[in-house]
Amino acid sequence: MNELRNFSEFKCYTYSQRECTVIKNGMLKNYNFIVLYNVKTYEMRVSEFTDFFLHKERLNNSIHTNKNNYGTILILFLNYIFFNRAPKLKNIEELTIDIGNEFLNKYVYGDLQQQSNNRKMTVKLDEVIQKAEIALSRFYKWLFYNEKYQMKFIKKNDFVYKDSFRFNINHKIFRDTGLKSLFTVEYPHKPSLQKIESPDELMVYTLLEVSKQFDPMLTLAIALQSFGGLRRGEVCQICRERISIINPSRQVISFSVDLRQEYMLRSDGIRTGNIKIPRMQIIYEAFLPYIAKIYQQHLKFLQINGFDKDPYGALFIGKNNKALTTNSYGSRFNRLIPKLIERLGVMANSGNVNAAINFEMLTKNKMTTHSLRYFFTEYVAQREPSHIVAMYRGDKSIDSVLIYLAKARFRVKYIQNIQNSFKDDYEKIMGKPFWRD
Repeated sequence: MNELRNFSEFKCYTYSQRECTVIKNGMLKNYNFIVLYNVKTYEMRVSEFTDFFLHKERLNNSIHTNKNNYGTILILFLNYIFFNRAPKLKNIEELTIDIGNEFLNKYVYGDLQQQSNNRKMTVKLDEVIQKAEIALSRFYKWLFYNEKYQMKFIKKNDFVYKDSFRFNINHKIFRDTGLKSLFTVEYPHKPSLQKIESPDELMVYTLLEVSKQFDPMLTLAIALQSFGGLRRGEVCQICRERISIINPSRQVISFSVDLRQEYMLRSDGIRTGNIKIPRMQIIYEAFLPYIAKIYQQHLKFLQINGFDKDPYGALFIGKNNKALTTNSYGSRFNRLIPKLIERLGVMANSGNVNAAINFEMLTKNKMTTHSLRYFFTEYVAQREPSHIVAMYRGDKSIDSVLIYLAKARFRVKYIQNIQNSFKDDYEKIMGKPFWRD
């Protein structure tokens, strides 16, 4: 089959990917589509290559994985072979491994036409190249075994498999057989910054202070990741009705976030984020006074700035007055990091040794939103047994969390002790009093 049979008709088209959200059995389900997009008329046609995402090997992948690990590179590849390459490919069945090599070696150095038109021509990191090789190899395999296509230059013996050994979720070793790359790619061996996996309290608390000053919309989001272990996509799924607080006698003893179901939070149908593991997520008890205060400040911030009128009750609003997406959150988070480095530098010059250590770490490594989840895990792990850590991380069942919440009110003395401990540590680390009502 060939959706480009009348090639002249498609001279104004480009391949792109779109996300489609459907309601299935009362639940939101998100699918990734490859489309042919007319840049003049804005017409879109669903591409036959969308079926790649519906294959059993990818059907259960998250929308994030399908878009970022497969969709992005496939869009570049399809546009290259059908529209930007000389000579252009007129039929997918004429595809060769050499063409894949040609594409990938251009992609590595940012030499593709589509890359240079839309972004800086940068050399790719090794890990990015590896993902591209894997995605393209699996696409070739899908084409070969798909009955729609009679691939002329790809053979069964082109596909070679290798065994590797990994740990499963129960920490048991299992054998994993995976497809080797079909391609020969020149790796530039560009060094990548290591992600920070153990930010300490000073780094996180200072980031919160920086956020309050430069982007207060993100402060609660950062707090939810740091003190509740939420993922970036889960943060962008939060609306008011998900938040539940138990505060008898004005003492907060439970702050939970209902992540049992995905919601659509925008009228334009754009998906804000995703929930990886449906669950009730509870905030670790040591952080309760702090995050409760941040939450109240956030509600006040929304009201003052007119963001409290969102019809979906979204807690994080972007500059377009619609619910914040994960990409926007990530971009705004990244813009806070230079401010964080600057702030730690000032503290280091004032004689704060811990700030100096953090300053050096941030100049040599990369802090991401996921670093906050690492902080949360490590903080709780130092104070709780492993099964409690798993529950707080969202790795255990919803039932376990609900049982724990039901018992929370009977653990007041324990809660008071760890909250006092957090308060003392905070004041020692930050050199200023903890919030007082």
